[in-house]
Amino acid sequence: MQPDRKDRQVNANKVKLLLEENYLYLISTFYETQSSFLTGVYKRYKSIETANIVLCFARNMHLAIIRERENDLNYNISLNNFWVNLKNVEKPSEKISSIVKITGIPKETVRRKVKKLLLNGFLINKNGEKSYSWNLLTKHKNDYFVIIDQEIKILSKFISSFMIKLQINVDMKIIEEELKLQFSFYWYHFLTCQLKWLKFWQGKLKDNDLLLIILQAVIPTLQFAGAHPNETKIDNMFKIVGRVNNLNNFSNTAVSAASVSDVTGIPRATCIRKLEKLINLGFLFKEHKTKRYFVNQNITDRTKNILTKENVDTTVDIFSTYLAIIINSVVHNKIKS
Repeated sequence: MQPDRKDRQVNANKVKLLLEENYLYLISTFYETQSSFLTGVYKRYKSIETANIVLCFARNMHLAIIRERENDLNYNISLNNFWVNLKNVEKPSEKISSIVKITGIPKETVRRKVKKLLLNGFLINKNGEKSYSWNLLTKHKNDYFVIIDQEIKILSKFISSFMIKLQINVDMKIIEEELKLQFSFYWYHFLTCQLKWLKFWQGKLKDNDLLLIILQAVIPTLQFAGAHPNETKIDNMFKIVGRVNNLNNFSNTAVSAASVSDVTGIPRATCIRKLEKLINLGFLFKEHKTKRYFVNQNITDRTKNILTKENVDTTVDIFSTYLAIIINSVVHNKIKS
């Protein structure tokens, strides 16, 4: 007999424990999800910082749509109805100061990027006011829905991997359908989570384009580490991430500037410059003969700036809270007692 909904309720601590106990299995899927999402927004806005600013407006737009249910419990917040909602619901506005607070990006950088977003039509302001609103152009409508559809598929796979570990049996297609049906609810929480995570890394790296490049090096490294079935816990991560038994086999985990550029859309010259910065930070090592990069084998150097326990724990905390909300909502809506 199936347990009732109350028995299936999960809290953030339970999700966190699951992540810590199955770190390599789950975090690999997580980083692939993040890489796909950040690559998509980078290609749209040519900068993670610029994309982060747009996410502030998108997140608040979804919140405004959700609040329509305060007056109408049957209000349609689905993906199918999103374009109608975007046109009919009053768009919330943000000032430069509030964007700085949400993103952690320096004020002058925000001011410069907002100005460019205005010129490109991604933002609007009324009568020269110093507050701005999101402006999703009609010419971008089809591309937007294609992108969102792909992101929902990837996110559904990530959520499904957690639910399997929690022994909650929900087909991935059902999760996908649920995310589309209650789109603004799920996307509000998804973007809230992304904004927290990006703000955290903004404070650490001062350049979140670096974060996208880091993911390209970490993903194959985690896949290599996954070959160690007895070392899946988070406590062992620092021992195995980056470890290569024979340095001649570094090609199993190495990336090139060209491959990073192809995946992310970041220009190759920029990739080379940022990869070199990650070498200086101790995170990467360069094999000069092949000019390929892989995660530094020296644990002390590698964990000094980026893969610190604090950084990993913060990521786990942020996404544990998010996943608990999403999993409980999917279970509530899609599993019958």
